[in-house]
Amino acid sequence: MTNYQLALRNGQRAGTSGACPGTPERRPAQRRAWLPNSMKSDMNSGTKSGTKSRLANLSMTVCSMVLMCCLLGACAMPSFLSFKGDKVKWTQVTLSASDDVNNNSPIAVDVVLVTDDTLLAKLAELPASKWFAARADLVNTYPDGVRYRSWEVVPGQQLTVPGETFAGPRVAGAFVFANYPAPGAHRIRIEQFGGRLALQLDNNTFSVSAVK
Repeated sequence: MTNYQLALRNGQRAGTSGACPGTPERRPAQRRAWLPNSMKSDMNSGTKSGTKSRLANLSMTVCSMVLMCCLLGACAMPSFLSFKGDKVKWTQVTLSASDDVNNNSPIAVDVVLVTDDTLLAKLAELPASKWFAARADLVNTYPDGVRYRSWEVVPGQQLTVPGETFAGPRVAGAFVFANYPAPGAHRIRIEQFGGRLALQLDNNTFSVSAVK
């Protein structure tokens, strides 16, 4: 037996590898440490939970900002844009004058539609004489708060006005003013905004009726 074979046998008995003399001893490769599946699952769950939480917080922040913008927009919105009111849907308006209306004289009549609450309160106390004297100033002061239609009716006359004449924004209220020279308010508030509106003009007074 050669010296090499003898050395090889002695190395195997000692538990060494069978490498050639002078060959560096090869160490076992270290295994890469991996996390258990349970820990991986917990980490993934934690990541997903954190992401969902951040998304939820972001959504709440965005919703709060949108709500704030809406509230600020509503505060800044002109009253005539945010106004609810009633839609005027008369099919027609008739004006009928008696033969002795206004002591046998022509009479001015206005149908006034109001969208401004402040002006509505003022007109509810205003007699016809002051309305006709101040209507130009009132329209200039409340350009988006009031609109009206005017007629001058002679004794015995009857006028039929199409409902489309009064089309426009919703209203807070409506009035009819008749310019009688006799003392009195000569003002009637209209309560119905649908059907047919009939104005009856007599000598020193007038009436308004609505027919569905």
